[in-house]
Amino acid sequence: MAIRDDLITQLTLNLAGHSAYSISSELPYVSGEQPLYQKNMKTVYVDEQQEDITALFNSLDNNDVNQTETTVSAYLVTDAKNQTSDIDTVIANCLIARNGITAPQKSSSVTTNIENDIITYTFEYEFVTV
Repeated sequence: MAIRDDLITQLTLNLAGHSAYSISSELPYVSGEQPLYQKNMKTVYVDEQQEDITALFNSLDNNDVNQTETTVSAYLVTDAKNQTSDIDTVIANCLIARNGITAPQKSSSVTTNIENDIITYTFEYEFVTV
Protein backbone atom coordinates (compact mmCIF):
# COMPACT_ATOMS: atom_id res chain seq x y z
CA MET A 1 0.00 0.00 0.00
CA ALA A 2 2.82 2.36 -0.83
CA ILE A 3 0.70 4.82 -2.80
CA ARG A 4 -1.82 5.09 0.05
CA ASP A 5 0.99 5.75 2.54
CA ASP A 6 2.61 8.33 0.26
CA LEU A 7 -0.76 10.01 -0.24
CA ILE A 8 -1.34 10.23 3.52
CA THR A 9 2.12 11.77 3.93
CA GLN A 10 1.44 14.35 1.20
CA LEU A 11 -2.02 15.20 2.60
CA THR A 12 -0.46 15.69 6.04
CA LEU A 13 2.06 18.13 4.55
CA ASN A 14 -0.56 19.96 2.47
CA LEU A 15 -2.93 20.44 5.40
CA ALA A 16 -0.29 21.30 8.01
CA GLY A 17 -1.28 24.98 7.91
CA HIS A 18 -4.96 24.24 8.52
CA SER A 19 -5.18 23.56 12.25
CA ALA A 20 -8.90 22.72 12.18
CA TYR A 21 -8.27 19.70 9.92
CA SER A 22 -6.37 16.48 10.46
CA ILE A 23 -5.44 13.27 8.62
CA SER A 24 -6.14 9.80 9.96
CA SER A 25 -3.99 6.79 9.16
CA GLU A 26 -6.97 4.54 9.90
CA LEU A 27 -9.12 3.14 7.14
CA PRO A 28 -12.61 4.67 6.87
CA TYR A 29 -14.38 1.64 8.27
CA VAL A 30 -17.92 1.66 9.67
CA SER A 31 -18.25 1.89 13.43
CA GLY A 32 -21.76 1.07 14.55
CA GLU A 33 -23.87 2.27 11.64
CA GLN A 34 -21.73 5.27 10.68
CA PRO A 35 -18.42 5.56 8.80
CA LEU A 36 -15.60 7.00 10.90
CA TYR A 37 -15.29 10.05 8.68
CA GLN A 38 -18.85 11.04 9.59
CA LYS A 39 -18.18 10.63 13.31
CA ASN A 40 -14.88 12.55 13.17
CA MET A 41 -15.63 15.64 11.12
CA LYS A 42 -12.78 17.65 9.63
CA THR A 43 -10.60 14.52 9.51
CA VAL A 44 -9.47 13.12 6.17
CA TYR A 45 -9.70 9.33 5.89
CA VAL A 46 -7.89 7.56 3.05
CA ASP A 47 -9.31 4.23 1.87
CA GLU A 48 -7.37 1.20 0.63
CA GLN A 49 -5.92 1.45 -2.83
CA GLN A 50 -7.56 -0.52 -5.61
CA GLU A 51 -5.33 -1.82 -8.41
CA ASP A 52 -6.23 -2.89 -11.92
CA ILE A 53 -3.37 -4.52 -13.82
CA THR A 54 -3.66 -5.03 -17.57
CA ALA A 55 -1.18 -6.29 -20.13
CA LEU A 56 0.02 -3.33 -22.14
CA PHE A 57 2.36 -5.25 -24.46
CA ASN A 58 2.75 -9.00 -24.86
CA SER A 59 6.24 -10.23 -25.64
CA LEU A 60 7.51 -13.51 -27.05
CA ASP A 61 9.70 -14.22 -24.03
CA ASN A 62 6.72 -13.88 -21.62
CA ASN A 63 8.12 -10.69 -20.07
CA ASP A 64 4.92 -8.75 -20.68
CA VAL A 65 4.74 -5.03 -19.98
CA ASN A 66 1.85 -4.31 -17.64
CA GLN A 67 -0.03 -1.12 -16.92
CA THR A 68 -1.20 -0.62 -13.34
CA GLU A 69 -4.10 1.71 -12.63
CA THR A 70 -4.31 2.53 -8.93
CA THR A 71 -7.36 4.27 -7.47
CA VAL A 72 -7.49 5.66 -3.94
CA SER A 73 -10.50 7.33 -2.33
CA ALA A 74 -10.40 9.79 0.54
CA TYR A 75 -13.23 11.29 2.56
CA LEU A 76 -13.73 14.54 4.46
CA VAL A 77 -16.92 15.57 6.24
CA THR A 78 -17.77 19.04 7.50
CA ASP A 79 -20.78 20.70 9.07
CA ALA A 80 -22.66 22.62 6.37
CA LYS A 81 -23.80 25.24 8.89
CA ASN A 82 -20.33 25.94 10.28
CA GLN A 83 -17.92 25.79 7.35
CA THR A 84 -14.44 27.10 8.05
CA SER A 85 -13.33 30.09 6.02
CA ASP A 86 -10.46 28.10 4.48
CA ILE A 87 -12.51 25.14 3.18
CA ASP A 88 -11.81 26.03 -0.48
CA THR A 89 -8.06 26.01 0.20
CA VAL A 90 -8.35 22.73 2.10
CA ILE A 91 -10.13 21.10 -0.85
CA ALA A 92 -7.55 22.47 -3.30
CA ASN A 93 -4.71 21.19 -1.09
CA CYS A 94 -6.32 17.76 -0.96
CA LEU A 95 -6.66 17.67 -4.75
CA ILE A 96 -3.03 18.64 -5.42
CA ALA A 97 -1.77 15.95 -3.03
CA ARG A 98 -1.64 13.75 -6.15
CA ASN A 99 1.55 15.61 -7.13
CA GLY A 100 3.41 13.97 -4.23
CA ILE A 101 3.06 10.56 -5.88
CA THR A 102 5.53 9.40 -8.50
CA ALA A 103 3.52 8.24 -11.51
CA PRO A 104 3.58 9.21 -15.20
CA GLN A 105 -0.17 9.85 -15.22
CA LYS A 106 -2.10 11.11 -12.23
CA SER A 107 -5.42 12.80 -11.67
CA SER A 108 -7.73 13.74 -8.84
CA SER A 109 -11.34 14.83 -8.53
CA VAL A 110 -13.82 15.68 -5.81
CA THR A 111 -17.54 15.11 -5.49
CA THR A 112 -19.76 16.70 -2.91
CA ASN A 113 -22.79 15.23 -1.19
CA ILE A 114 -24.98 17.23 1.22
CA GLU A 115 -27.28 15.36 3.56
CA ASN A 116 -28.80 16.54 6.87
CA ASP A 117 -26.51 19.59 7.15
CA ILE A 118 -23.44 17.43 6.60
CA ILE A 119 -21.19 17.90 3.57
CA THR A 120 -19.20 14.87 2.47
CA TYR A 121 -16.29 15.50 0.12
CA THR A 122 -15.18 12.35 -1.69
CA PHE A 123 -11.77 12.61 -3.35
CA GLU A 124 -10.74 10.16 -6.08
CA TYR A 125 -7.06 9.83 -6.90
CA GLU A 126 -5.99 7.87 -9.98
CA PHE A 127 -2.43 6.88 -10.83
CA VAL A 128 -1.25 4.99 -13.91
CA THR A 129 2.17 3.34 -13.98
CA VAL A 130 3.87 1.03 -16.47
